[in-house]
Amino acid sequence: MNSASAKEKMLKSIRDALIERAPDTFHDLDLKTSVYHDSKNALDIEFAENFIRTGGKFVYCEDVQEAVDSIRFFTQQENWDKIYCAEETLQRILTLAGLPFTDNPKELIVRKVGMMSCEFLIARTGSILFSSQPASGRRILSVLDTQIVIGTVAQIQPDLKSAFQLIKEKYAAKMPSMFSIVNGLSKIKDIDGEEEQGLGAKQLFLFLIDTTTEQKS
Repeated sequence: MNSASAKEKMLKSIRDALIERAPDTFHDLDLKTSVYHDSKNALDIEFAENFIRTGGKFVYCEDVQEAVDSIRFFTQQENWDKIYCAEETLQRILTLAGLPFTDNPKELIVRKVGMMSCEFLIARTGSILFSSQPASGRRILSVLDTQIVIGTVAQIQPDLKSAFQLIKEKYAAKMPSMFSIVNGLSKIKDIDGEEEQGLGAKQLFLFLIDTTTEQKS
């Protein structure tokens, strides 16, 4: 009897709260204007600075040929062995560079080095926005020690809001099943407060191709 009475009181209080709503004291709150200051730098410079700040390694390439040469150089410097790459466009870059690659998912566990494209690059945070749409899919992000991302200047957006507006236009017919955002290298602190490598890639390379220079030539 007491439990039923207590339950009735609780339900009554909930009903009263729903009926007697508090007055809206924030009716003139501006939720559309950005809370961030406009950057004084160009978007590509802002992105590069923020990306490097989070531990990423940024490589600017004036065109595809320079990207080919840069990838070949870092492959030799970092001793990357047979890069995993499932995207045909990027496979052509590796072929031009004369570098071995594999698209066999079973070799992901062995290779630990993979190359992929991205949807957009977020200047304000230095983040990379991925989707499950490319052939690399979602599996590649979770198992790699070294991520090699190929992006273009045209993919740089000021913030996530702008990026997702373009995502809606791009995939109006059918949205990808997954989106993920990489904000540099993951860092954690141990019990003594010392910073250590967290889950995710130990190295994150971004080769940014300036397609605008190719359009001008």
